[in-house]
Amino acid sequence: MTSETVQLTGDSAGTRRSLTCHRFGPPGAAPVVYLQAGLHADEMPGVLVLLHLLPLLAAARVTGEIRVVPCANPVGLSQWAFQRPLGRIEAESLHNFNRGWPELAALAGDRLEGRLGPDADRNRDAIRAAFREAVAGLPATSDAAEWRRAILSWSCDADYVLDLHCDHFAVMHLYASPARPADTSLLCRSVGAELALIQDVSGGNAFDEAHTVPWLRLRERFGDRFPVPAGCFSATLEYRGQFDVSDDLAAADARNLMTFLAAIGAVADWPDRPAYPDAPHLPLGGAAEVFAPQGGVVTWAAGPGAKVARGATIAHVTDQATGRRAPVEAPVDGLLFRTELWRACLRGASLCHVAGAEIVREGHLLSD
Repeated sequence: MTSETVQLTGDSAGTRRSLTCHRFGPPGAAPVVYLQAGLHADEMPGVLVLLHLLPLLAAARVTGEIRVVPCANPVGLSQWAFQRPLGRIEAESLHNFNRGWPELAALAGDRLEGRLGPDADRNRDAIRAAFREAVAGLPATSDAAEWRRAILSWSCDADYVLDLHCDHFAVMHLYASPARPADTSLLCRSVGAELALIQDVSGGNAFDEAHTVPWLRLRERFGDRFPVPAGCFSATLEYRGQFDVSDDLAAADARNLMTFLAAIGAVADWPDRPAYPDAPHLPLGGAAEVFAPQGGVVTWAAGPGAKVARGATIAHVTDQATGRRAPVEAPVDGLLFRTELWRACLRGASLCHVAGAEIVREGHLLSD
C-alpha cells in the first residue's frame, strides 16, 4: 500500500486540512476502482466499513488498482453547530456536499475534438485523459473547491466508483445508472442490497452521477461519429441507517466489498463469491416521498424493509397540544426503504420514502 496526502491550503490563517488516498495494486492496472466514505461528514457506517477494508486489501493479492479514501470530507468533519455535526451541508455556502460536482463532459468536451476515432477502447482512454486534464485545471479558490479537485483527481478516470453513505433509518440500498445493469446486479448480490434505485440523470450532479453522466453527455455529442462506451460504473451505497455502526457489521460489509472487488477482477484469490439475491431494480422516479399531514410526534406502524400497499397506514402524527392523531398513508405499492431520524416533525416535513415500480416523480429527483 502507498498513501498520497494532499494538503488543503486553508481558508483562514493558521488552519490547514489534509486528505489522504490509500492505493493498492500495480499503478495503472485494470480495473481501477475508487472507493470513498464520509462525503456527508456525519455518516459513519461507510467510514468504518472502509477502515475495515484497508487491512483486507493490504493482505490480499490486488490485481487492479484500488484507491480508497475512508475520510473523504475533512472540511465537513470540522463543521458543527449546537453540538451537532452539520455533515451534509457546507457551513459557509449552505450547499450540500454531494451536489453540484463539476460537469466533466462540459469541461473536457472541446479537448476531445480531434482525439477520438473508430476504436471504443482508445476513445475511452482518450476521454479519461481529457477528464484528468480538466480536473487538473479546476480553480482552487477555497478549501471546498480545492477539496473537490483533489477528490476528482483520484476518481475521474476510474472504471468503478463506489461512494459510501448511509440514511437515517434504512435498509441497505443503492443508487446507480441504467447504463450497466449487470454491474448493478453484481454489486447488489455482493453487498446484500435490498433495493437498487436507477436513474440516468437525477439532477443536482451528485458525486456518483458526476462520473456516469459525462459519458452519457459525450455519447450525445460524439456518438454519431465515434463510439463512446459507458466508461464508468458508479454507485452510491447507502449502508443502512445512522446508528448501524459496529465493528462486527462493518467487518462483514468490508468482506462483502472484497467479494465485489474479486468479482470484477480487481482482487485475486478471494474465497467468497456473491451470495445474496439480486435486489429489485426500480426507477428513482418511483420512490414516492411521504410528508407529515400536521406537526407533532411521529409513531411508526411500519419500518424500513416493510412491503406496503397504497393507502395503508404506515405511521401516525399526534398533535402534542390537542392529542389529535393523523394517519400517514403509503402513496404507492412498494418497499418502505427509509424513514427520517426525528420523531418530532413540522407540518409538511418529509417523513419517509416508498419505492414503487411506477414513476410518480420527474425532474429534479434528489432531496437537498
